[in-house]
Amino acid sequence: MKKITSIEAYDLLLKDIKDEQDLSKLKWLNHCIYTADGAERIAKKLNLDSDYAKALGFIHDIGRKIDQMNHTIAGYNYMKEQGYEEEARICLTHSFIDNDILITAGGGPEIKETYKFIKEYLSDKPANIYDNIVQMCDLFCSENGFTTIEKRLLDITKRKGVYPNSKLHLEKTYELKERLEKMMECNLYDLF
Repeated sequence: MKKITSIEAYDLLLKDIKDEQDLSKLKWLNHCIYTADGAERIAKKLNLDSDYAKALGFIHDIGRKIDQMNHTIAGYNYMKEQGYEEEARICLTHSFIDNDILITAGGGPEIKETYKFIKEYLSDKPANIYDNIVQMCDLFCSENGFTTIEKRLLDITKRKGVYPNSKLHLEKTYELKERLEKMMECNLYDLF
């Protein structure tokens, strides 16, 4: 099966955006671009397929074009419709550290059917290194560029609120950072 390239992913990300006015409404696109850049840098450091990691960074939030509130499932369905079955997974997995439905910002999916589908999907798909890379980049890349995990999580908390799983999410975020740093043999922020 052919993997999506970063050029194909970028084209999909911008597909159906007509003009600069559309772009100004879609600030999350910048977040996707920074996430892609971050994923590429980490993958290079780990001697992985950096173009594939970059592609996954571009598309991880692609569902926001369709449904801002339910972007994970919208992105998953969109990517499948585009013929990218394997890559569709990043649209779901990026929000759940280590593919655990409890380890997410904002409390988790609110629609019962969506929650059930995502929980079953994640339980059948153990996290791979690309999932972890994009999960990490999602948590230190904002629409304004690279930031710290603390600043990004504060921003997410201001927008989404505090939930019973917020402390667990914070702890697991730091665990993921430490794991990746150990694998890279450097501090994450040194790459940026």
